[in-house]
Amino acid sequence: MKKAIIIGAGISGSIPAMLLKEKGWSVTVIDKASYIGGGLRTFFHGGHPFTYGPRHFLSPHPEAYEFLNKYVPLRDITKINYTFIESDNTFYTYPPHEEDVPIMPEAAIIQKELKSLPDESPSPNFEEFWLHRVGPTLYGKFIKEYNKKAWFLDSNTEMDFGLEGTVKRRPLETGGRHEFKDWFNCYPIPHDGYNQLFDKALEDCQVLLDTHITGFDLEGSAVHIGDQRLKADVLVSTISPDTLMDYQYGELGYVGREFHNIVLPLEFALPEDVYFVYYPNANESHTRVVEYKKFTMHRDPTTLLSLEIPSRKNKLYPTLIQSEVDKAQQYIDALPDNVLSVGRMGTYRYKDIDDIILESIECVGNL
Repeated sequence: MKKAIIIGAGISGSIPAMLLKEKGWSVTVIDKASYIGGGLRTFFHGGHPFTYGPRHFLSPHPEAYEFLNKYVPLRDITKINYTFIESDNTFYTYPPHEEDVPIMPEAAIIQKELKSLPDESPSPNFEEFWLHRVGPTLYGKFIKEYNKKAWFLDSNTEMDFGLEGTVKRRPLETGGRHEFKDWFNCYPIPHDGYNQLFDKALEDCQVLLDTHITGFDLEGSAVHIGDQRLKADVLVSTISPDTLMDYQYGELGYVGREFHNIVLPLEFALPEDVYFVYYPNANESHTRVVEYKKFTMHRDPTTLLSLEIPSRKNKLYPTLIQSEVDKAQQYIDALPDNVLSVGRMGTYRYKDIDDIILESIECVGNL
């Protein structure tokens, strides 16, 4: 029987574990945390179910939806985002919506800027991309400071991965204010969210929690846990590739979030269908507020809000900076064939649930 060791018990490790198990492999999953599920794990605060960061399933891919829906029944959600512009003392729809422009103080200037935008232009970085899409005034109101504080940037021109080349102009949002109307936009029906997916995925696997790996033998498909050496045919890693190779080419950059939960004595805090409020103002440290009952359908006379603050205390998001992406690729290219580096951390790409499902199916299918 072939053996696999999977590093990480989040979705990037659990889906490959389940697929390998179905192919008859012996699977050991190792995680330093005390629970399975990683960032998709549902916890409870004041009786309210929540995840660390909203984890709805958003995808254009029916095959990813069908896979997930087999293990966790999903329901459709119709979500609207607000953003609070302090200078206007007003909440607008996010992304910017054309029906909001006439009520903005700079309406005439914005309309003139929108009409003068070229149909296509180079977008070498994040700032140029948004200036081309919405013009300087809307960029300054909605995007500029939000993105800088979210990613700890001095300038949005630093974010230059995936935006090279000529980009066609995209108009402002029009019509209904619900986002991604043509995509699957869902959340689990069960009260504990995705938890049963992880229980199913990791049953009959050897799962080692609260376990710190003290060394890697990548060529030998082995890991060290203290004095113990665990050997397999394949290593599947969901952790950052610089960690696997002892930072040989330098440490990769990440940003994280701190999550502060607040229970309020009212049934709902946000308007109907509004799940998020974004805060793009430079004098605020927080970036977003989420009302979890909108996702979970939890019934209670109180409500749970989560305040998100950018942080260096954890590593959740790879930076979209070309030099960092190139460094990550250098690590990945140096890995032996028997080591698969997968998921958001493992590939140093901003991947969502659907990307991870499709990646897992492809990777395991190739073994």
